[in-house]
This record gives sequence, C-alpha cells and structure tokens, in this order.
Amino acid sequence: MKRLAEILLLCLAVSLLMGADNQNERYERLGGKIMCACGCSQMLLKCNHVGCQDSDRMIRQLRATVQQYSSDEDVLNFFRRNWGVTAVVEPGAHGLELWAWILPPLALGVGLLLVILTVRNWRSRPAQATAAAKLDPHLEALRDRARRETQV
Repeated sequence: MKRLAEILLLCLAVSLLMGADNQNERYERLGGKIMCACGCSQMLLKCNHVGCQDSDRMIRQLRATVQQYSSDEDVLNFFRRNWGVTAVVEPGAHGLELWAWILPPLALGVGLLLVILTVRNWRSRPAQATAAAKLDPHLEALRDRARRETQV
C-alpha cells in the first residue's frame, strides 16, 4: 500500500511538472509573437529597455493570460483587444486578417502562372515568325541582299 502511494505521488509530481513546463514553453512561444508597445520594434520577451514600463506590464499580463486562457488564440486576441492589432506580429486567422495568410501564396501562384504563360508564348513566337518570314518572298529577297552586301 505504501509503495502504491509513492507511485501515485510520483505520477502526480511528474504530471504537474510537465504542465508547468508546458505553460512555460507556451509563455515563451506566445511572447515571441507579441511586440513590445514601447516602440522599440522588439519582441516582448526580448525588449531590453531599462525601466520599460510597457514591457513589464505586458509581461505580467502575458503570464496571467497564459494561466487564464487555454487557447493560444485567446491569449493573442486579448493582446489585440488591449494593445491594438499591431501588438501581435502574427495576423489572426479570421476576418480581414485572414487575407494576410491567403494573399501571399495566391499572388505567388498567379505570378508563377503568368511567367509560365509568358515563357510559353515567347517560345511559340519565334517558330511562328520564321514560318511567316519564309512564306513572304519579299523578306527573303531583302535577307539575301543584306547577306550579299555584308558578306556574311
């Protein structure tokens, strides 16, 4: 019975430590997605201004919201609401911010398609031009005259 209690206590301790590690990892990950509001253009956990009031307050709020909310998106939405949309570096996955995720790959795909069509058009054009030039006897006569005069 004593052995079973020790095993249960060990399992409980391990699970609690795993949860603490998970919260700390989550805190670090979310801190890398939030910008400090003091205007230093640094991530929240990397702000190195001595006495920066914004980063201290934001870090306290981050610790509290990581404990309060179970979803990362809820934590980021909290910072978007309280500190503005620009406080979170990663755009949201809903509403108008969804376009920030959709437009770059869409523009890349459209641009690649235009390049492929343009190259295909350029490759087919010289074959058409030489075929048309061979059909026109006046152009052939002019080419022969240019070769004779330049001795090429």
